[in-house]
Amino acid sequence: MEKWSNSKNKLKFLFLYLLVYLVFENKAFSQTFDIPDHFIESPLIYSHETNLKGISRVSPIKDSFSKYTVLELSLVKSSINYPSKWLKDKMYDELGDIAETERLLRSKDSPLSDPIFDQFKHLPIYINDTLDQLAINPLVFCKKVDMLYNASGKFYELNCTIPFGFFNNYLIIRLQYKKNFWYFTKIMTLNYARMIELLTIAETFNIKSNVK
Repeated sequence: MEKWSNSKNKLKFLFLYLLVYLVFENKAFSQTFDIPDHFIESPLIYSHETNLKGISRVSPIKDSFSKYTVLELSLVKSSINYPSKWLKDKMYDELGDIAETERLLRSKDSPLSDPIFDQFKHLPIYINDTLDQLAINPLVFCKKVDMLYNASGKFYELNCTIPFGFFNNYLIIRLQYKKNFWYFTKIMTLNYARMIELLTIAETFNIKSNVK
């Protein structure tokens, strides 16, 4: 009887330990940005299996192109030994989103579908050339991985500019280690001015303790 009682007590202790751990993991820290009034923040939920846990998505207040201007923050669910290599490998995962941008610019309603642009199809800046190069090595459109600093300290950044005809697709991905976790930040836009705004928001990334 005593042995059974001890087993029950151990199970109760284990259950309470797991409960406290889960509460602490989800509530002890919150990840924040300083969001301007003309931007909105929403939960980031991935629709596919990934090694990232979505946290938040920042974008301009809705207009026709706002879905192509985003800042995403995620928690990396695996350990990272080589941040620079991880970012370079991650660039290949982003080709799906880049392809969606390409489909937008190629659509019948795109300004690039106007016959006036036919004369430029033989130039290196034409979309087909970009797509061919992306298939071979997307990193040719990126600067070297750099180590920089924001409000929360050191982070690693891969900054890429992908030309689509007379437009650029700006893609910036970051890794930052804080409170024993790796955080992944992604910035993507077709507008240089918006890229500067999103970078300004990203610089305010901070982790606050909810435990007082």
